[in-house]
Amino acid sequence: MPSARPSPTGSRPDPSRPRVTYLVGRLNRVLRRRLGETLAPFKVSVPQYTTLSVLHARGNLSNAELAKRAFISPQAMNEVIQGLEARKLVTRRASSSHGRIVQLLLTQRGLDLMHECDSAVHRLEEAMLSGLTVLERKLLRGALATCAQSLEHPGVAAEAHSGSAEGSRRGRLAEEAVST
Repeated sequence: MPSARPSPTGSRPDPSRPRVTYLVGRLNRVLRRRLGETLAPFKVSVPQYTTLSVLHARGNLSNAELAKRAFISPQAMNEVIQGLEARKLVTRRASSSHGRIVQLLLTQRGLDLMHECDSAVHRLEEAMLSGLTVLERKLLRGALATCAQSLEHPGVAAEAHSGSAEGSRRGRLAEEAVST
């Protein structure tokens, strides 16, 4: 059985307090459930809403690009797109740069529905953050962005403390998250 490793501050995790990984997992589960409940009146699933939001924010994307940004497999994204197409919320268009790539676009109907969903999701997010001050909200955003980057790009966290260019870039990204 592996021994507990000390944290960077030299102290061991307090077994009477939940681990950060547990709290993040708990938040993820309850947030996904509440998002599903929030989107149900619009007959939109969480992956469908994510897809509409990503298309709105990023513009024309391929199925593979969308799947990556929506945290689902390309096969699952095909099903999501078929559902959105059947409701005339998205449309397909051949890429101007590569004939075999098909880009997806929001229709006006899709944009209107996405805005309605955004309003409902905004209310949910406000309820979730209601116990935090403005500063705590900014710090939370920055901390979550930093944690995600640390796991997506192992080793970058150590470089951030050594003053490397990538560490500086990461620090700027965290600062940007705090300033929004």
